Amino acid sequence: MEMNGKEPIPIYLFAKAPEPHQVKTRMQPSLSAQRSAELATMMLEDTMSKVSRHWAGDRILAAAPDIDHPVLQTLAARYQFRLKAQVEGDLGVRMWHVLEQGIVRSGGATVLGSDIPHIPGHVIGGTYQHVCKGKSVVGPALDGGFYLLGLAVLAKGIFADIKWSTGSVCDALKGNAKSSDILLAEHPILRDIDNIEDLRWLASQDARYRKFLT
Repeated sequence: MEMNGKEPIPIYLFAKAPEPHQVKTRMQPSLSAQRSAELATMMLEDTMSKVSRHWAGDRILAAAPDIDHPVLQTLAARYQFRLKAQVEGDLGVRMWHVLEQGIVRSGGATVLGSDIPHIPGHVIGGTYQHVCKGKSVVGPALDGGFYLLGLAVLAKGIFADIKWSTGSVCDALKGNAKSSDILLAEHPILRDIDNIEDLRWLASQDARYRKFLT
């Protein structure tokens, strides 16, 4: 689906190249660095698989620091994602860079994290429908952050003064949206998989992840 004759609305999936000692470090020492990288790879693939099935627009894997990493190259080809390098800067700078591009080109864009492999397909598809209709939407995370943000309008102050990696991130985001006269619909609160307790919870929901706990 296109919006006002523009390019298909994109989703930007943010991820790090799954290198040992660079990803899922909060799982350690319960998991080795190698197993943490394997976990990150599985979570990323599960997320990409769901996006490929439920997002009807353009799909971009926004990766760092190396988009030539073989895992990223393989998964991008398998699930038909374009690869794009993240720009330098804090998370707000990096997200705004792609959101602005997508909104200008397509009338809307979405960013999604790769720490929610259990995200329901209807949340992904519902976000696409929201943005196509000119609506904005956020997916709050249990830890106070957000796992998804879809915007249908340019709002340069959306990430202003946010203290990243704190429990106030989503509240600050919603406050900025209100100040910019943006009405944010909300998806269900979901749990980021960041530490070993989160992994235990995920394994209780999806038996495939139990192998990382044995």
